[in-house]
Amino acid sequence: MALINCPECGHQVSDQAKTCPHCGIEIAGRFTSSVDDTPRPPSGRKRSWIAWIVALVVALIIVFVGIFYYQRTQQENELRAYENAIRSSEPAVLQNFLDVYADATRAHRDSIELRLQQLKQVDKDWTNAVLSGSKAEFERYMKLYPGSVHNVEAQIKIDSLDWLSAVQNNTSEAYQAYIQAHEDGAHYDEALAKYERLEAAKVNTDDKQVIAELFATYFTALAKLDEVNLSLTLPPVLNSFLHKANATKSDVIQYMNRIHEPDVLQMQYILNNDWKINKTEIEDGQFEYSVEFSVDQKMDRSDESKERFISYKVQAKVSPEYKITDFNMKKIVQ
Repeated sequence: MALINCPECGHQVSDQAKTCPHCGIEIAGRFTSSVDDTPRPPSGRKRSWIAWIVALVVALIIVFVGIFYYQRTQQENELRAYENAIRSSEPAVLQNFLDVYADATRAHRDSIELRLQQLKQVDKDWTNAVLSGSKAEFERYMKLYPGSVHNVEAQIKIDSLDWLSAVQNNTSEAYQAYIQAHEDGAHYDEALAKYERLEAAKVNTDDKQVIAELFATYFTALAKLDEVNLSLTLPPVLNSFLHKANATKSDVIQYMNRIHEPDVLQMQYILNNDWKINKTEIEDGQFEYSVEFSVDQKMDRSDESKERFISYKVQAKVSPEYKITDFNMKKIVQ
């Protein structure tokens, strides 16, 4: 007699038993009497349970691995979204991160919310600067936010404000200030042209010297009855001479002869250094001069009862060719 494993339930029974005392399966005659201690595989029912357990374990492993990779992917996506948002200057981008990643780390959400508040303050300060229209406010904004996307626009607005100020003042100093402040300004070339034109319109030392020499020649010729040099200071026709319109050189020469009365022995004119000269552009690069000054007339006379000293206020105009086109003078009452 030998012990064998029941082919149904796997329990050990005698090979002489008719049936298995555990499961009731028939035993007698099914096995040889030779001893066989080889372990029998589990029954079908037991193998079924083991398969279910293995499958469950595998399924759980797959689920946990899937969850792990999903969470890892979500964390990586959230990190990339955070890095993109924190670098952005668009409030909508940051707000989108807060809306999409409601479960982001507290540190990330706090950083994004702080950045969003900063951008809102930047926009608020920009709006205030635009509404004020003030150069000082635009400069303040650029100083506060050197990296702002609005800085280019702020520079354009400052350029426009400085140009408007220069045009309103319309002086060479104003245009020079614009040129120095805006080397790449939108109005640089126009400002330079206006500056050069206004500078050219200023009465300079050379202008004063030429004007002074012109009238010195005129009065010297007048005093010496010098028709030649007198004519050199005059155009063929003057607009006005001693309030006579369209006077000719002959009219001036007649005046010269008239003031040299028979009792006048000698005459001298002394130009006082009280010049008032204005320069006006009448054509492109052509200037006319308006001149005011005083002159003293001294005369040696045989008739001592007559005036020997007279002061005059002269008002005259000089052409671009440095000819006296208008000449009027009035006696100054002492």
